[in-house]
Parts: sequence; C-alpha cells; structure tokens
Amino acid sequence: MSITTLHLDECPGRYCGIYEGSCTACPRGQRVNLTNNLCEPCTGSPSAYEWFYLGFMVLVVIYFNMELLTRLHDKTYTDVELTRSQLKGTIKWIFVTIFEVLISAVATLLLADPKGYLRLTACNVDSFLDWYSIFQNPSIRFTETIYCNSEVVYPLFSIIFTFLGLCLISMLLVRSWFRPAPFTTYSVYASLYFLPSITIIHSILCGLIYYSFPYLCIAGSLFFTAKLMAKNLETYSDVPVNLRKYSFTGQVISHWLLHGYGILAVVTYHGLSFWYIVLTPLPTAFYLLTLPFSVECEKE
Repeated sequence: MSITTLHLDECPGRYCGIYEGSCTACPRGQRVNLTNNLCEPCTGSPSAYEWFYLGFMVLVVIYFNMELLTRLHDKTYTDVELTRSQLKGTIKWIFVTIFEVLISAVATLLLADPKGYLRLTACNVDSFLDWYSIFQNPSIRFTETIYCNSEVVYPLFSIIFTFLGLCLISMLLVRSWFRPAPFTTYSVYASLYFLPSITIIHSILCGLIYYSFPYLCIAGSLFFTAKLMAKNLETYSDVPVNLRKYSFTGQVISHWLLHGYGILAVVTYHGLSFWYIVLTPLPTAFYLLTLPFSVECEKE
C-alpha cells in the first residue's frame, strides 16, 4: 500500500521513501535518503566487512564440502593403507569441490549489478534492522499501514540465494565430468540437503549471521582444531608422524585460515590493528603446550 505524499508532510517510517509521488517501499537497488525522504539509487560499493561477509558464505560451502569429503574418505579407507592413486584421487576431489564453489562465486558477481563486472553496487548496512525491514512497516493513526519492506541491504540478501543456486548447478555439472570415487556419491546427496538448508537459515538469520560470522569463524576453528588434535595426538611423538600425513596437515592449515579470516573480519569491523593476525596459530600452539595434561589418565 502506498500513500500519496500530498496528504503527508513527510514520509513516515525508517524504510519508506517518496517514489513517483507516493510514500512507499523503495524499488530494488534504491534506498531512502533520510534527509529528504526520497528513494535514491545505491551507487556505492560494499565495505571491507561486507566483502568479508560474502566471503564467509563462500567459505561455509567450501568447508562443508571439505569436511564431508574428509569424513567419507576416512570412513571408506578405515584401517586400509592408501595407495598413491587413492591419495591423489582424494586431493583431486577436494580441488574439484573448491573449483565448483569459486566458479559459482565468480558467476554470481558477473550476474549482479553492474552485470559483467567483478564488482558490486551495494546499499551499505547501517544497522541490524536493515536486514528485517518487513517488521518496520509504519501505521498512520493506527488505522492504515504502509508496507515498505524491501531489500534495504541490496544485494547482500538476495545475492546469497543466487550463489547457492549456482553452487547446486555447478556441482551437478562439474562432477558429472569426472569418474566418481567410492566416497563422492554420498557427498552429492548430502549437498542436496545442505544447500537448501543453508538457504533457509540465511533467509531467517541473515542479520544475526552478518554480525556474528567473525566469532563463528573463530569458535569453529577452535572446535575443529581441538577435535583434530584430540583424535590424532596423544604424546609429542605423534606430532611428526601426523605432520607427514597430507590430510592432517591440510586440516591444520585450513583451520588456521578460518581462524585468521575471523580475526581479520573482527579487526576490520572494529578498526583494530592488523597485528592481531599473529594470533592465528595460538590455539594449535596452546594445545601442543598443554598436550601432556590433556591425555586421559589410565585407570588403575
């Protein structure tokens, strides 16, 4: 519903703007200018933190695929010594899944405004309420409601749906070109559940994810690091043995990258020093230093 501005001294509501002579929701790609209440096109670029948010959504899909392939790989080859060809096959599928996600991310940028370029035109996020404009519709004298819900954070909300849809398409297309390994078929089935699930989660919790994803990265890296170390290390003599395993070393590096990504996002948002990045290997170092105290004592 819109209300003609001739009957209003100003357009009420946080997200209602004057568009074509009416007080209504601003069209997609536009946002109300609070100084004159006019809907104006967004011409800016995403901030560094907003790029980190988009990168986080890409990392979620990559980490899910890597974790799933690692679990299925370990389950398939339990107590079996891997041949060189099997090891190469596993590494190949990890790179294939990363390629699927990255090509989907690039395609998403090319499809977004401005089309055909690896950049974005965005309406920057000002507050948590920007993600939930549907709950900010004003009422006139408690009798008439102006529905001004729109994508205030354009395109940070809708672009994730495009990306996840392209991930599904690229997965089906790219993996059909390769001969499947014994453990990859189940990963496709799992992705058919995971991608719709993350779509629903994003549609509901997008605002919470936007402000909490750096801490989710840090907490996730701590959890996965502790889980990996507890599974593989009991004494210091286990350290060099596991470092020679590609799967162990690769997981440690990936957890470091996740931890560093979360730290960079935090310092970017709060304007802190980038020297905090040196804290990236701290969880691993702490676990190794306390390893003698972490092993369960044998019962007498």
